Amino acid sequence: MSDLTVTVHDTVAELKPAEWNAVVSQQSRTGCLFERHEWLAAYESASDATPRYLQVRRDGTLVGVHPTFERSLSPVGLRFLGPARPGTNGAMIATAEDEVLDALLDGVADLTGGRTVGHLLKPGTGASLRYAQRLRQRGYVPTVRDCQFRVDLDRPWEGVVGDFSGKKRRNLRKADEAGVEGTTAHVTPDAVDAFADRHGEHMRRIDGTGVSRAFLQALRTHLGDRIVLFQSTLDGAVAGEIFAVCDRERSTLQLLFPAYDPDRFEQFATEAVYRTALRWGIDNGYRNCDFGETTPHFADGTFVFKTELGADPLPTVRWERIGSLVGRVAYQIGGSRLPDLPARARRALAR
Repeated sequence: MSDLTVTVHDTVAELKPAEWNAVVSQQSRTGCLFERHEWLAAYESASDATPRYLQVRRDGTLVGVHPTFERSLSPVGLRFLGPARPGTNGAMIATAEDEVLDALLDGVADLTGGRTVGHLLKPGTGASLRYAQRLRQRGYVPTVRDCQFRVDLDRPWEGVVGDFSGKKRRNLRKADEAGVEGTTAHVTPDAVDAFADRHGEHMRRIDGTGVSRAFLQALRTHLGDRIVLFQSTLDGAVAGEIFAVCDRERSTLQLLFPAYDPDRFEQFATEAVYRTALRWGIDNGYRNCDFGETTPHFADGTFVFKTELGADPLPTVRWERIGSLVGRVAYQIGGSRLPDLPARARRALAR
C-alpha cells in the first residue's frame, strides 16, 4: 500500500470533474449519478454540511473515490459523516479493489473520532454488495430502512402497463376521460421555481420532508439536460408533477421529487404523470425507471401505490459504523435512524 496516497478535500472545486466522474461512472462497478461531480457540486452549493471528499491515487492516477459530508448531530454538539441528502456515497474503485477499499476506509477512520462519532456509507447500486464482507470486518453494520421501486423499461409499453394492477389501469382510463394530459416542461429557472412552490406545498400537506428551492435550482444549474420535469395537466393547469434526473451511464431514469394537486386526485392525475414518465423513459432508450426511496412497509400508502404501478421493491442497504454507545445515542437524538440498540446498550440507557 506504500504506493497509494489518500487525500481529503473540503470542496468540490478541488476535484477534477472528468477524472472523478470517470471513476464513478466508467471505471468502478458501483457508482451512480448521485456520486458524480455535478450532483455533489449542486448539493455542496445548497447545503451547510461540510464536504469530505476522499481520493486515493496510485502513482498520481486516481483509482478510488468516496464522497461524504460532515454534519452536526444537533442539539448534542457531535458530528457524523454521511452521504448527501438526498444522495448516496458508495466506495468507487477503479482497480486493485482490495488495497484501495482498505485505503478509503482507513481514510474515513482518520476522519472519525473525538466529536465525529461515526460514518454512514450508503451505496448507490446493489453492486456494492461485493464489499459486504470487508465492511463487516471493518465494523460496519448493514441495515435496510428504505427501498427503491424499479420498473424494467427494456420492453414495449404494453408489457409495462400490463404489470399495472387492474385498478391502476382503470384509473388511467378515467384520467383520459377527464381530459388529463401528460407532458414534459422546459426546465427553465421559472419552471423550477414554480415546481419548488408546488413541491413545498405538497410536502407540507403530507407532513413530509422535501428539498429546498436552492437545491432544485442548483441541480438545474449543474445537471442541465439531465433533468426532466414530467407533468400531468387538466384544463391547462398543472395537476401532478415529478422532478426527475437521468443517470445515462446506468441507463436509469430516476423519479425523485413529487408535487400533486389534491383537488385532482379524483381525476387520477398522479397515475397519469407516472405513465408519462415511464413512456418517456421507453421512448428515450432507458432500461430502468426508479421511483425513489420508499418506506418498506406493505401497508404504507406510497409502498402500495408503487407496487400497483408494477414496480419491484429493491432494498436500500446502508452500512453504519459508530464507535461508542454515546455516539449511537447522539446519532438517534440527532434525527437519524439506527437499528435497535442491543439489550446491553438499552439497559445502560435506562440507568
